[in-house]
Amino acid sequence: MPLKRLLLVIIAIIALIALYLFQRFNYAAAFFPDTNANFQFIFNRTFRYFFNDLAVILLLWALFQSKKLLKIAFILQLFGLVVVLPVYFYFKLSFEGPTELSSPLLSFIHRIVVNPILMLLLIPGWYYQQRLAQTNNR
Repeated sequence: MPLKRLLLVIIAIIALIALYLFQRFNYAAAFFPDTNANFQFIFNRTFRYFFNDLAVILLLWALFQSKKLLKIAFILQLFGLVVVLPVYFYFKLSFEGPTELSSPLLSFIHRIVVNPILMLLLIPGWYYQQRLAQTNNR
């Protein structure tokens, strides 16, 4: 792996670790100090979702250098921002409020929102697809 790609992998991993370590940091209060708890909850989760996904997109680019994969990743991120997050926010704030813990009903969606699980699943999927294509071309 060329040095530039390796550096991008390291930057992406450091970004993911930093986002994890600062998951309890209230970004909304830093940018918008006089806001209510619901706004802060929505802002903080959206911030974390967006930047986690961007870090994984950087990782995907460093590993595969594929514009097609980047397009898929950005579409997946847009789907999450437009569909998954609003649905999660509606149910979470309606039934539980802006608490850190989620009920078993919402915990699986909570994991998708705060961790870049869907994006990370693209790595083995794309790797498998490449290996399959190489096998079929032989």
